[in-house]
Amino acid sequence: MPRIAFQKPKKIEWEALTDRYGRLEAEPFEKGYALTVGNSLRRTLLAIIPGAAATWVKIEGVKDQLAHIAGVQEDTVTVLLNVKKLSVHLPEGQPITVRLTVKGAREVTGADIEAGAAGIKVLNPDLHLATIEKGANLTMEIGMRVGRGYVAADKHPADTIPSGAIPLDAAFSPIQRVNYTVESSRLGKVIDYEKLVIEIWTNGAITPDEALARGSALLREHFTFLARARSPAEEAEEVAEDFLRSALLKNLEELSLPARALNALLNADMTIVADLVQKTEADLEKVKNLGHKSLDEIKVVLAGLGLSLGMRIDPNILAGRGGVR
Repeated sequence: MPRIAFQKPKKIEWEALTDRYGRLEAEPFEKGYALTVGNSLRRTLLAIIPGAAATWVKIEGVKDQLAHIAGVQEDTVTVLLNVKKLSVHLPEGQPITVRLTVKGAREVTGADIEAGAAGIKVLNPDLHLATIEKGANLTMEIGMRVGRGYVAADKHPADTIPSGAIPLDAAFSPIQRVNYTVESSRLGKVIDYEKLVIEIWTNGAITPDEALARGSALLREHFTFLARARSPAEEAEEVAEDFLRSALLKNLEELSLPARALNALLNADMTIVADLVQKTEADLEKVKNLGHKSLDEIKVVLAGLGLSLGMRIDPNILAGRGGVR
């Protein structure tokens, strides 16, 4: 069965990229495939990328979330909700228990647990945890581990919650938000393509570009199991076809043509190499402002691409790209 050419993105660029936010543009996609790729990446990024979170808390003098913490202005439920918002990075990836002990009239924040936790990095140290009244103190232990997605408090493995601890709902994903949009795109004169714009927000434990690379790799691994193994001959044929397609879809501006020859071709409604190679020498001799010297230069440039004038192109090579002229 003949292989029908399928457009893959040629331009993939990060329009904005920081430690916690990235905006990527990729184009062109075949109609409908920017949506397919964008939705797959969003679901993968939000559910599969692992991260660390607090899974349990022990508070001195408190047996459950209904008991009051002496000397703390907030109720226990509010303190637990604040602890759940902690964003942390565990370099070793192993479960860790951190201890927090604070005295006096003051605000307790995420920064108060950094000193006592070897290897842990609190990514939101300004996060408010509690407010201690004068003469009081707050002592707690917080268990943290690496996981994926969202795990309810009653769904943690039993052996991971110590006796006397209050289990917490855990949002492990370091990906806070993912948006994608699909816009119109064009390739040469063909405008029926799509551009994918994807935005990624993280908590700082992973950068957006690293998250996208991991998500893409996970998707590729899953689809690899479904792909039929190809013979060396089939792979060689595809490489040759891709090379030919790439050469034929080049814009004429990308070629090393003299300005006079290039302008003459563009004015004759030829914009990509495929438009040019399907012309014969007789056709080009009729083009205004294109002399014999320019014609010779054109043939030399095409020869460098392994092409020549008067070619007959298999329609499958350019299928889905506006057809053959």
